[in-house]
Amino acid sequence: MNKIFLYFRQSLHLIREERLFSSIYMGGTALAVAFTMVIVMAYNFRLAPVYPEVNRMRTCYLNGIVAVSRMSGQVLESASVSQMVVDKLSELESVEATGLFLNYQPDFYVQKPDGDDEPVYVRYVNDGFFKVYQFDFIEGRPFTYEEWRANQRRIVLTDALARRVFGKAEGLVGHAISIDYGNYTICGIVRAANVVSAMSYAEAYIGGSESLGYWELPWGRGSIKAFVLADDVDALREEFREMCGKLSLEFEAKGEEWEIKPKNNGFTTHQEMAMGTDFYTHDAHSNLIYLVLTFVALLIVPVVNLSGIISGRMESRLAEMGVRKAFGGSRTELLNQILAENLVLTFIGSLLGLLLAWGIVQFGGLWVLDALGFSHSTDASMEDFIPTGEMLFSPLVFVATLLFCLLINTFAAILPAWLSLKKPIVESMNQKR
Repeated sequence: MNKIFLYFRQSLHLIREERLFSSIYMGGTALAVAFTMVIVMAYNFRLAPVYPEVNRMRTCYLNGIVAVSRMSGQVLESASVSQMVVDKLSELESVEATGLFLNYQPDFYVQKPDGDDEPVYVRYVNDGFFKVYQFDFIEGRPFTYEEWRANQRRIVLTDALARRVFGKAEGLVGHAISIDYGNYTICGIVRAANVVSAMSYAEAYIGGSESLGYWELPWGRGSIKAFVLADDVDALREEFREMCGKLSLEFEAKGEEWEIKPKNNGFTTHQEMAMGTDFYTHDAHSNLIYLVLTFVALLIVPVVNLSGIISGRMESRLAEMGVRKAFGGSRTELLNQILAENLVLTFIGSLLGLLLAWGIVQFGGLWVLDALGFSHSTDASMEDFIPTGEMLFSPLVFVATLLFCLLINTFAAILPAWLSLKKPIVESMNQKR
C-alpha cells in the first residue's frame, strides 16, 4: 500500500515537472476516449432501453410480407401491411402486445387558440402503441381499443406540444384540439419522447382507425408499420410463417392468385435493427465489423503515437534510471513505477475524455448524430434533442472503455520502458540528462 501511495505521489510530481509531456499524453488519451465515447453513446442511444422505448430488448419489428403469384411466379414485396394482417398478428401466442403506426406521415398543422397555425409531427397509432412503448402520463390515459376501433378521434399530446399550444401541460384532458382543421379530444398528456427514439417519437398521437382503411390494398398490403412485444423471437417467426400459410389458403379459397410469405424472416429485433446503417437497413454483421475497425483506429493509432513519445522520454531518463539501479533499485521496481505513472496519466486523460465526450454530445446534439449517420426523427430540431443522464452515462460502458484504454496504454508504455531498463548501468549513467 505504501508503494502504491508513493507511486501516486511520484506521478503527480511528474505531471508538475514535465508539463509538456504530461499534457500531450493526457490530451492524446482524452481525444481517443472522447471520440470513442461519442460513438459508444450514439450506439447506446439506439440499443439501450431509453424512454419511452424501455422494452427494446423484447421489441420486434415486422419486416413485411412477400406475395408470389401462383400463375406467373411474379414476386411482390411490401414493408407495410394492412389492418387485417395486424389483427391476425395480435392473435399469435408469442405476442404480448401489438403496436402500429401509419407508415405514411403527411404534414400536419395545429391550430392554436390565437388563430396561428404551427407545424406539428403527428403519428396515427393504436392502443397497443402505448403498451409496447411505456410513456409517462402526466395526466389522463391512452385511448382504449374500443375508442380506437370506434373512431372516437382521441389524441394524446406531449407536454412540450401542450405548452406550445395552450401554455400549460395540465388540466387539458377532455379539451378539444384542432389539427388540420379536424377536431380531436385530448385524453392524455405524456412526457415527450426523445428524438433519438425514432420509432416512438412524435408530438401528438392520434387514435382512429378510419385513416388506416384508406390504404388497404390487395394481398395484405397496406400502410401500417407493425411491431410487437415478444420474449421468444424464434417462436414468433415460426408462428408468423404459419400465419402467412393460412392467409395463402384463405386467398386461394377466394380465388386470388397470391401466395403470402414472410419478408426477410418475418421480424427484426430492435438490436438487429439498431445495428444497421439506419432503422430500415439491417446489415448488422457488416456494421459490427465497421464499428470494431473504428474503435481500433480511434484507440490503437493514438497508442502507437504515445508509444513513440514514451520511448523518447525514456531516453531522457536513462541517467536517472542508471542512478537508481546503482543504488539497488531492481528492474521490476523501476518498471512498476513507470507503469504506475502511465496509469495515472491515462486515468486522468480518460476522465477528461469523458467530460469532452459529454460536451460534444450535449452541444453537438443532432449534428453529431447526423455526422455519424444515425437515424432520428427527420422532423426534429436541435431543441428537441435532450440528452438525459441514462443516455449520457452508462457506467458499464465507461468502465469497459477505461479498462481498455488502461490496457492498451500499458502496452504502449511497457515495451520502450523495458528496452530502456535493459541497458547496462554504466551506459545509462553516461547518458545526458
